[in-house]
Amino acid sequence: MPDPTGVPDHPDIFIFDKDFKNPRTMSASLGYETEILSHLAASVSYTYAATDNLTRFINRNDAVFGNPWSTGLSGGTNGVGVLTTIESTAKSRYQGVTFSLGRLADPNFQYQANYTLAVDKADDDNERDPFSFRYARADQLDREYNYSDRDQRHRLNLWALYHFPFDVYANTRFSWYSAQPASEKCVNNAPSGERATAATDRICADGTILLRNTIRRDNAFASWDIRLSKPFRTGRSGQFEVMAEVFNVLNRDNFRDPSSASLLFNFDGTIRNGLGDPRQLQIGVRYGF
Repeated sequence: MPDPTGVPDHPDIFIFDKDFKNPRTMSASLGYETEILSHLAASVSYTYAATDNLTRFINRNDAVFGNPWSTGLSGGTNGVGVLTTIESTAKSRYQGVTFSLGRLADPNFQYQANYTLAVDKADDDNERDPFSFRYARADQLDREYNYSDRDQRHRLNLWALYHFPFDVYANTRFSWYSAQPASEKCVNNAPSGERATAATDRICADGTILLRNTIRRDNAFASWDIRLSKPFRTGRSGQFEVMAEVFNVLNRDNFRDPSSASLLFNFDGTIRNGLGDPRQLQIGVRYGF
């Protein structure tokens, strides 16, 4: 437990709930694959995952609960300030369908394409800092169950391997992911289309609360990468390989839009914002033995 903060007689306290449990995930998947043409296979699969006992940070001394621990302790008026309780009351639910088409048996030309349509919902995410609360109101946690910060509705991946004459190899890959969600600010008792900077921005003047993560961030991703290589055998035990690689051939901006306004306390894997990596070219030589 960290040292309490706040005034001496009303410190802020961090505790674990006595009924805290580790997360538990129950998952199931079902798939079917068949050869539709010579060397060409198609498949479809469905995955469902239910996770319970996820970690949630909640102030159990919140005003909506009547500040039960602010008074009545030793001395009559003594008590605590914010009582941050680490509970295991959150949950998440994932459903995804993946379609795949691939040619894998040909030694000179192989390719695969797969597309996933998925919905990922939760009422708290592990991609948040432990110093703030994700919810808008501590007594209305049902308004938190919506699309997870991780949710990406569409994911497309294409790759191909070629073996050309003169022993030249080519590897190309294209990836595209749709944008992730963000919460919306309530203005004039209605959704504004503006991104909320704090959970309390979702509380309307009439007391209603917008569901979290109802709009999308500007972080859709697309990248096409190409690699060419040619080996030169030097003997029985080794070879040189000359290679050239181009990343982000289309020079997409791939804007990085973190879920948190502060990168210092951001836990969703985004360590910077702004434009992504530009088109890059690298040439190298490798010796294997």
